[in-house]
Amino acid sequence: MEILLEAFRSLGKDKLRTFLSMLGIVIGVIAVIVAIAIGSGTTANVTARISSLGSNVIIITPGFTGGFGGRAAMALTSVLQETDVQNIQQMAPDVADVTPILQKNFNVIYQATNTVVTVVGAYPDTFSILDLPLQSGRLLNQNDENADANVAVIGNVIATTLFGNEDPVGQTIYVSTGGFQVPITIVGELKQTGSKLTFNPDNMLIIPYTTAAAKLIQLNGGVSQIIASAKSAQTALNAVDEINNILYMRLQNTNQYRVISQNQILSTVSQTTDVLTLLLASIAAISMVVGGIGIMNIMLVSVTERTKEIGVKMAMGATRRRIMVEFLVESMFITIVAGAIGVGLSFLIAALVTYLASGLGLTVIITWPSIVLSFGVSVAIGLFFGLYPAYLASKKSPVEALRYE
Repeated sequence: MEILLEAFRSLGKDKLRTFLSMLGIVIGVIAVIVAIAIGSGTTANVTARISSLGSNVIIITPGFTGGFGGRAAMALTSVLQETDVQNIQQMAPDVADVTPILQKNFNVIYQATNTVVTVVGAYPDTFSILDLPLQSGRLLNQNDENADANVAVIGNVIATTLFGNEDPVGQTIYVSTGGFQVPITIVGELKQTGSKLTFNPDNMLIIPYTTAAAKLIQLNGGVSQIIASAKSAQTALNAVDEINNILYMRLQNTNQYRVISQNQILSTVSQTTDVLTLLLASIAAISMVVGGIGIMNIMLVSVTERTKEIGVKMAMGATRRRIMVEFLVESMFITIVAGAIGVGLSFLIAALVTYLASGLGLTVIITWPSIVLSFGVSVAIGLFFGLYPAYLASKKSPVEALRYE
């Protein structure tokens, strides 16, 4: 306790120097905690969006041709076929629902308003696979599919763009294609959901698959992609294996298609955000090291200025060990207080970042491991960078120290 009081008195003699010594550690602790918090918040945000679909969604997309001779790799647009959907329906027992997807951007016109819209042709099962909630009207059904009906369910954002506050249900819009305008009647509007995997339902116009194939997106039996759902989360991996086997039997080349489950997407997202978080935290930790170097410099100056004081203490019986511990405690006291201040301020900074980035949907999540890590590192820095000045102080000769002016 006596050593702590002595350290406190010594640091209190020059408050400005003590404050400047702490500043680098305070900034470093804040930077590390907030960087990790942003990474954790981003991971949680993306994971929540992907998990909102459930854990049984499966996406099948075309693969890529390998680039060579300076040519870039290109997507294989005509690989997946409508017959693949039929085979999956018949030969994959762990698949609950499956639908082909035809997708293309078109100019859509309503009265004097026009905008570019992503038109998606799909089976009615799409709404249950992607868990798309209805706001008004009705969803597409099998009768629409069988009749190649010119009907559509519209996304919330596109509905607002085209119709404003007007109810879109029952209105007719026109899709421009090749000099023709195809009339489409809106039968339903979706609730706003945000992005879902590779889709953004808010900006989509969903029409029957048969209508898209016959009138808007003719791929001669080809499809843009396929989406499916497993019967349960427990059978999702089995469903992926079954789909892989079915496609391989026809294509004999796994590079020509990709089967992606939601669990794989979550795993990839988690790995990516972990790496980015580690990178941000490492960069932020540099400021803590710089702060440690600053503390060492200040302590070296302090040792020089207090040389005569050290000589007096040694003459009065203080051991070299006590002198060393006293200076070491001063160094650690600086970093402990600075670490505590940094932890406290990090909550304020995190709240401010969350407020400023609320429009982007970013939430900053401070975790206890990041607090313990940052505070522990700050204490370790005080110990490490305080050792050398403390060692120099303890090695001074009492006689020479007393003569120092």
